[in-house]
Amino acid sequence: MNLYPPVAYFRHLLTAGSTAGHGVHSPYAFDFLTTVVSGKTDGNIMKHIRDLRREMLSDTRRVRVTDLGAGSVTRAGEERCVAKIARTAALPKREAELLARMVQGAGYRVQGKQLRVQSMEHGAWSMEKGIILELGTSLGISALAMALAAPERKVMTVEGCPALAEIARGNLIRHGASNAVVMNMEFATALDRLKKEGQRISFAFIDGNHRGPAMTEYVRKIAEMGEEMIIVLDDIHLTKEMYLAWQSLVASGVAPATMETLRLGIIFRLRSLTPGRYRIRY
Repeated sequence: MNLYPPVAYFRHLLTAGSTAGHGVHSPYAFDFLTTVVSGKTDGNIMKHIRDLRREMLSDTRRVRVTDLGAGSVTRAGEERCVAKIARTAALPKREAELLARMVQGAGYRVQGKQLRVQSMEHGAWSMEKGIILELGTSLGISALAMALAAPERKVMTVEGCPALAEIARGNLIRHGASNAVVMNMEFATALDRLKKEGQRISFAFIDGNHRGPAMTEYVRKIAEMGEEMIIVLDDIHLTKEMYLAWQSLVASGVAPATMETLRLGIIFRLRSLTPGRYRIRY
């Protein structure tokens, strides 16, 4: 039994600040906290996330799950019920909605405009060339949230398990995420291919292979594929190894600003950004 997460969460709560932006001197970080973290997700996106989660929670199909990393819900090659995967491995609704708001906020910031999610207009994504990348598709819930939040941008999501990749493809198509592409391959191989193709990344979400060294290597490779981007890491409090890797990334100066929630680590690789390290109660 892994007792590290509850201990880490309690420690985080003791040292974290509120999401109201009190004492935050960076204009971008303040806007991010007050309009993205504390904002509201588009109702249509929320409905699709809720509906897909409900569908997966009632799905009795059994699939052979392979090629998942540390911290996954199953061992490689083990047969599992889709509903159980949805209960234990899918990104929680709260974080999926936050991810959607972050994708919108990131796209708005890269254009050099003030970060105000509520005032975004349709078509605001055309100036941003970078793709949205996800490592760890699972059933496609988080990919759906990002794809619907940025309908004019390409979402590339990578899943190592063939069975889950196929389910995710069907889920994304059924819920109208025509801008999402599921790649069935190992993460490092996918990153090498995307780099060889000359793909530029503007937003990345890493939710798979929960090993500290692997996470660090993925961040390094992703950082080489774009000048300005936001990288979000899931489950940084899952194990001591994961949190040490997160702390090492923060200390390395990989970005001028980072933000840590109860579950996520957010890396802001953006120009002209006031340096800062933030822990928030979210």
